[in-house]
Amino acid sequence: MSTKKPKTELHSEAQAQVASFAQKTVDQAQAAFEKVSEVAHSNVQLFDEAANAYKNRVTDIQLKTMEFAQLNLNAGFAFARKFFAVRDPAEAMTLQQSYFKEQAETLQRQAAELSELSVALAKESMKPVQETMTKSFAGFSKAVAA
Repeated sequence: MSTKKPKTELHSEAQAQVASFAQKTVDQAQAAFEKVSEVAHSNVQLFDEAANAYKNRVTDIQLKTMEFAQLNLNAGFAFARKFFAVRDPAEAMTLQQSYFKEQAETLQRQAAELSELSVALAKESMKPVQETMTKSFAGFSKAVAA
């Protein structure tokens, strides 16, 4: 007996292999697309979290800046009222020196507070990104170790 397979059987076997290969390729492509889609959705959520944190902290900084402006203007108006009520030049100089000293200290405190808010802005805006990167590297390390 001959061990050769008939042509139709070979043709049928080749078709089955091609079909199997095509199915595997489509399955792999779909799996890759789903993974990319998952990563894209995750990134959109990540940037949304970062943007919300940024927006909230920027709003805090804007409100604090407006508060400081109001306080500084009120202090200026109070100084002007006191200054124009003074009758003695020596008292005017003392009042002016006192006002400038107080305002310098106030501006220093305000600058420090705005600096703290700015640092919080940077930290909170980057927090979602840092957490995601940490998780990604941890997963990558596990995959490499395996």
